[in-house]
Order: sequence, then C-alpha cells, then structure tokens
Amino acid sequence: MPGRSNHERAPDACTDRAEREKRKEQRFELSIAIEVSGIDRNGEVFHIRTFTRDVSRWGCRFLMSVEVKTDDIVALRVISSPAEGSAAQTQQSLFQVLHVNREKDGWLVGAWKMDDEDVWGIDLEQATRTEEGFSKSRKR
Repeated sequence: MPGRSNHERAPDACTDRAEREKRKEQRFELSIAIEVSGIDRNGEVFHIRTFTRDVSRWGCRFLMSVEVKTDDIVALRVISSPAEGSAAQTQQSLFQVLHVNREKDGWLVGAWKMDDEDVWGIDLEQATRTEEGFSKSRKR
C-alpha cells in the first residue's frame, strides 16, 4: 500500500505464508513426471525435468539439481502421470517456493500452487491406489 513501509508489510507476507503452511491437506506419494521452469539464484533461466515426491491439490515436493530460494516463482508442467502412463496435459501453473532443503542429490523443493487450476488432471487418491497396485504386481 502507498505510504506503508516494507517493515509494516512484512508481517502480512509472513502471516500469509504461515497460513498456507498450516493447511493440512492430504498428501499423496505420487511420482509424477514434471517440467519445472524458472530463474535460478544466479539469474539464469532453467528448465528441469524431474519427478514429484508427493502431491496434494495445492502443492507438491520435488527434487531439483538447481537451487532456488523461498518465495521464488516457478512454472510447473505435468509431463506424465502414473494413472495415464503417457503424455499428460501441457498447461503450466505457477507455484511459489515455500521451502528448499539441501539433499545429497540436489535440492528438495516444496511449492504451493498460485492458481485454482487442476494441474495434476487426475484423481490423486485413485492414482495412489493404482500406483500401489502396479508396484505390488511388479514385485511378484
């Protein structure tokens, strides 16, 4: 707002992020092929293909070889999903990075979807059951 200092606005941003992180929606351990695009810490554009570790209606976690920082905005596009087994929708959705943790193979990123679109295009609960059944039948 005009006339307000950055110091006065900071609590609003922190409160907003805290509220999003407090939401406890069901997460599904699904490995969905995605492409993540954005700008890294050095100002370079990147496009990385990776897989989700878990997803929910509003967010996901995924491993990247490029470091991003909290509050960065990335574009995420589903390449294929476990339920489909082939190419999925090509629509991109914007995600805000909520946390970044160093892991031995890269950076584990937790991100929150910024629009109301169904980026996954699948029934997450059904896809989890399908993927679990597929994994069990492959072990036999």
